[in-house]
Amino acid sequence: MTDALDGDFEGTFPFESRFLRAGKTSLHYVDEGPSGAPPLLFLHGNPTWSYLWRRPIADLSAAGHRCVAYDHMGFGRSEKPPRLSAYTLERHIENALSLIDELDLRDLTLVAHDWGGPIGLGAMLERPERLKAIVLMNTWAWELPSWLPPFIREFRTEGLGEILALGGNLFVESIPGGMARRDVDPVMMDAYRAPFPDYWSRAGTLAFQREIPLTERDRSAPMISSIHERLPQLDVPLLLLWGMRDRVFQPVFLDQWRELFPHAEVAALEDASHFVVEDRPDAVIGAIERFLR
Repeated sequence: MTDALDGDFEGTFPFESRFLRAGKTSLHYVDEGPSGAPPLLFLHGNPTWSYLWRRPIADLSAAGHRCVAYDHMGFGRSEKPPRLSAYTLERHIENALSLIDELDLRDLTLVAHDWGGPIGLGAMLERPERLKAIVLMNTWAWELPSWLPPFIREFRTEGLGEILALGGNLFVESIPGGMARRDVDPVMMDAYRAPFPDYWSRAGTLAFQREIPLTERDRSAPMISSIHERLPQLDVPLLLLWGMRDRVFQPVFLDQWRELFPHAEVAALEDASHFVVEDRPDAVIGAIERFLR
């Protein structure tokens, strides 16, 4: 890790770093709040890391909740294999299971954004007895439609994707475009750039993009299909917390979740985009607190 990544980013991420082994991979996580309280397990997406959850972790742990957030392999302070082939959905789910089992998390509330959705839901389908509730934010768990924005497909083109994602770190540099706020915090951007200082450190970001199942022939399609089919087995309270200005996970995705879980609570944030936690941290924290009560 670089010195920049080891820092607390001007006090915005003051949490103790912890590590565990998931197979041969070192995973970084934070574990804040009372150890005996039912845990909230936070799963980030692409291209963020546990820094995304800094405000919910600080506020909810201070309110007496145990907050566990880890960095997916290839992200944040976790190990970053330099091979695109290492980053499969199945491997990410196995890593999540390693953390859940190693920390013996029970009676947990899954809080997931973006890729954290299919990874977290895939893991909980293997450990349903440990699950108490679910909070989903701008995510999915099925094959994606063909009408996604063209830039999504550009990263899947051999050569061009490497130039954009590995050479230009474009996933991180495009974070402001995925926010509704225009007053982008430079400290936040430093924190999101820090894990990806050079070409191969960014492999996980490109691999996530190429793991998106756009057709049934894509590598992750069978796993996503299996998760989608089994979702009704997760019969627990569910909160759908949605940034309605998301250009990719548009309101139609929220509608699909509501069809799957018609009794879910919904908090639609009209002035938030994809990175809903960055746009409206107070609204996100308030909605989670009300849901937990």
